[in-house]
Amino acid sequence: MADNVLDLAGISKDYRMGESLMRVLNSVDLRVERGEYLAIIGPSGSGKSTLMNLVGCLDRPTEGSYHLNGKDVGELGDDALADIRNREIGFIFQSFNLLARQDALHNVAQPLVYRGLRHGKRQKRAIETLTSVGLADRLHHRPNQLSGGQRQRVAIARALVGEPALILADEPTGNLDSKSSEEIMRLFDDLNARGHTMVIVTHENEVAEHTRRIVRLRDGRIESDTPTARAGAEA
Repeated sequence: MADNVLDLAGISKDYRMGESLMRVLNSVDLRVERGEYLAIIGPSGSGKSTLMNLVGCLDRPTEGSYHLNGKDVGELGDDALADIRNREIGFIFQSFNLLARQDALHNVAQPLVYRGLRHGKRQKRAIETLTSVGLADRLHHRPNQLSGGQRQRVAIARALVGEPALILADEPTGNLDSKSSEEIMRLFDDLNARGHTMVIVTHENEVAEHTRRIVRLRDGRIESDTPTARAGAEA
């Protein structure tokens, strides 16, 4: 388990629908080693969004165990769970989720406020991270002054700035045109090459094929878990 960033065993999730229970995930086992690059893919209703919320510690399973970077998150209270989300997971969303009135620098530095880092150290790390994603000349631009691709790069920098164990991206190209989508996926490829563990939740095969491993969900179960052609080419 020590080499696994994610270790999910027997994960199930039920939701109450009126007087009945609906099982959205059913006995899912998933292990992700440090440095892996994988996609979780499936049709609408397959359970991939529910699985993403559980992996991201945004929800709790009905059954099963989940270890994140060696920690049993099922044993954590709400405050500890919020802390582990902040420290261990970098989130990237389809809608960017940037603060509209803050510039790129402040958006990226924001997660470090909760770490208690001093202002100067937050600024320095945020500048370095924005530079690493190609936005050194956009530090003081607000989201409405940036293109969609640039906004997603700000969101990626925000996810990276806390040096998390896992980067979790939910439909990261969903609001981008094809050119910007390809640029963002090339950036993800580069981030993985630098050693970041990446999990991308998507419904797009073109996005999934950038990764090294594809986990396909159907009806709340893992239907297949296979390496991609890219992984085979690099073997």
